Amino acid sequence: MTSRDKIKDMIKGHEGYKGEVYLDTENVATCGWGHALHVGSKIPIEVSEILFKYDFKRAENAATAIELDNGLNLNEVRHAVLTDMAFNMGYAGVCKFKKFIAAMSVEDWDLAAAEMLDSKWAKQVGVRAKYLATLMVKGVWI
Repeated sequence: MTSRDKIKDMIKGHEGYKGEVYLDTENVATCGWGHALHVGSKIPIEVSEILFKYDFKRAENAATAIELDNGLNLNEVRHAVLTDMAFNMGYAGVCKFKKFIAAMSVEDWDLAAAEMLDSKWAKQVGVRAKYLATLMVKGVWI
């Protein structure tokens, strides 16, 4: 073991690993082995890709669970819309769209899109919601 490896191990031991974001003794959001998450902190693209891959998998699983829980039979594009929404709001957030889910269950794509757009979420994400609503209606990539 190199001297550098010993130093790394020593620091890791002192910091302790936390797989969740927590507030350190100075009230700074922190994760991992003492990695501070200050506003404006730089995040390497490689780290962002790992986080995106993790978040994307969770969104895919959430979309699939919503489909199974509600007996939905979505094509690839409509599944993509649901996945995008789950990425943005999580499983619980999408599940609050009861009328949206009900419209999808009877394959009323126009109503599903209208329910998407008639929400606080649509106001927050703007163009994203309009694009996703269009995909929901058409059911094909545009």
